[in-house]
Amino acid sequence: MFRIDPSRRKKHGLKRLMLFLAAFVLTVLLLAHVDSNAASRATSTPSKFAGAFVNWGPAGREHTLQAWEKWLKQKPSSVLGVDFYGQTTWEDFSKVSWVPGVWKKLNPARNVVWSIPLTMKGTPLADVAEGLHDAEFEAAARAISEAHPQAIIRLGWEMNLAEMAWFAKGHEADYIEAFRRVVEIFRRHSTGFKFDWCPGWGPQDTPADASYPGDDVVDYIGIDVYDFKHEGSDEDRWNTFYIKAPFGLEWHREFAHLHGKRMSYPEWGVGNAGDNPFFVQQMHDWFMKNEDRIAYAAYFDVDGAWPTQIDNGQFPKSQFLFRKLFSR
Repeated sequence: MFRIDPSRRKKHGLKRLMLFLAAFVLTVLLLAHVDSNAASRATSTPSKFAGAFVNWGPAGREHTLQAWEKWLKQKPSSVLGVDFYGQTTWEDFSKVSWVPGVWKKLNPARNVVWSIPLTMKGTPLADVAEGLHDAEFEAAARAISEAHPQAIIRLGWEMNLAEMAWFAKGHEADYIEAFRRVVEIFRRHSTGFKFDWCPGWGPQDTPADASYPGDDVVDYIGIDVYDFKHEGSDEDRWNTFYIKAPFGLEWHREFAHLHGKRMSYPEWGVGNAGDNPFFVQQMHDWFMKNEDRIAYAAYFDVDGAWPTQIDNGQFPKSQFLFRKLFSR
């Protein structure tokens, strides 16, 4: 029988033990790396960042939003829809009370962000503040509460833009009083409503914070962000025109933190500056960096004042990256 020297046996045993431990540690590190990547992927694409304002389509926005969800491989009914409640005249405002019911009929599980005008062209904010249009807001609140009692109400958005009927410059007190009055009306119809105060990003035509209506009537502090043409490279534009600009993204984050509110991004999109995947990447990274502080984000997937739709091939580079980043 072949004998092995005990000292050699001990050395071989120690060597095998060291190899085993090295293999074990390597395996643990690899698994941790895989799990970390999986976790990063899972947390980087929550449905709260995949909301959208979509085209009406042949049978309402719900069907178009379902196609959007499938495109992004999100769970059915998991993303927020965005819609606008008549903006032209008070008559138009009163005639759209059937629209929330269409959403509910097509999908009772869907929740919606409702953008509600605070007044109409030709009607001063003071009239709303004094209650002269309570009836119209009561009807809107009733219709939305019956369809979406947990809706997000984005009231009097982009009040710092001169083209809005509720432009607040010189009428800040009236804007604040009108906002507070309409919130009170909506709360009578559902205690589940959340209220989003949402300026347009940047200095615009008046300082946004002068029209803040108060922490007791605001749940989310939003901001609308679009990739506009501007001097400099994409990176320069992002840093100076979006991150560091007065009333830009850093201001938004600091202002929301100061008031103890979560942020929202009810509208964002590429298009004005063309096909720009850099902007898509930067917005995604900003969302991820501030994920715990953000309530929701919604892409403006409708060609409006300029083309912004991102799922129809007109911005192929942005489309490819958007789908990669915001898919589940």
